[in-house]
Amino acid sequence: MTGRDKRLNAVSGFILFWGVSIAGYLAGRRLKIPAPAILGPIACFLVLTILGVKFTIPAWQKPVLSVITGILLGMRFNQNFKGVLCQMLLAAIWLVSLSLIATGVLIFTGLEKETALFAATPGGMAEITLMSLSYHSDPFATVLLQSSRMICSMVVFSSLAFRYRCEETGEKKAVTAERRLKWYEWGVLLLPVLGVTWILTRFHVPAANLLGPMLVIGIAVKAGNVSCRINKRIQTLVQIGIGGLAGAAITRESILGFPEYIFPVIILNILVIMGSLLLARIMMWMTNWDKATCILACCPAGLSPTIMIAMEYKADANIVTLFQVLRMVTVLVSTPFLAKMLIAG
Repeated sequence: MTGRDKRLNAVSGFILFWGVSIAGYLAGRRLKIPAPAILGPIACFLVLTILGVKFTIPAWQKPVLSVITGILLGMRFNQNFKGVLCQMLLAAIWLVSLSLIATGVLIFTGLEKETALFAATPGGMAEITLMSLSYHSDPFATVLLQSSRMICSMVVFSSLAFRYRCEETGEKKAVTAERRLKWYEWGVLLLPVLGVTWILTRFHVPAANLLGPMLVIGIAVKAGNVSCRINKRIQTLVQIGIGGLAGAAITRESILGFPEYIFPVIILNILVIMGSLLLARIMMWMTNWDKATCILACCPAGLSPTIMIAMEYKADANIVTLFQVLRMVTVLVSTPFLAKMLIAG
């Protein structure tokens, strides 16, 4: 194959990949499925895989999406940690412990080590799915268990939050700085983002493309006391790309093995939901926060939907946001190292 043919294949693969992914997202949004930007593209690629359709996807897309995802995560670091450090430390330790217990149980049910870990961790589904693609994890099993955990958790925790919603007190607004980063400041930050990512990669730090940008942008946002508004269109586009990558990585053999995942799905949901509810109960005992705030702060579902529910039910949206971001960051930082330990063991 000549160089020209390779370039044509890469361009056609890029166009087909995004065409299928966006079509899946639009279909998912129209059908009102949860997390359409992720599950929609996965469903489309599932159909194509069953039909035996495969095409080349440019290898550079995954690291690029990882860097952008890390930047988006770092932009959420502008929350105030004062007065809740003890609760945050407890929540972080609880999350890691819960992930390890759930991983052990899933391994006992017959899942491979890496697949069990990435399926069990209650982090952001898009970020965990993207990270799992760098390991010998079954993307179909990971997405299946992660999405079931997200849906079941959202149903249970939103129902409880509705029951204990605040009737009189309004939500507390997050205190954020007025100054926003200018376009040239983003350009300046891009250099340390790439530099730190390169250094972490050289030292073989797991998920360096994701953790590097997240750390640099997070430190800059917190140290500079600035407020960053995340562009929803960019965030959705990144999620569509992640969903497409996860869907394209699913094999026909994984799909045919679907029945074997029913028992792990049930076990995982019981463990994660009950463990998170127990943490919420401890938060009620430790703090004077209302019940809806404690419940939603410990909810292991999607970050954005959980925050929206907190606002709807008049819980403390600032505390909920802080603990939801903590959940994502704790899982993202700890999971690569836990995966490395599992592989070594």
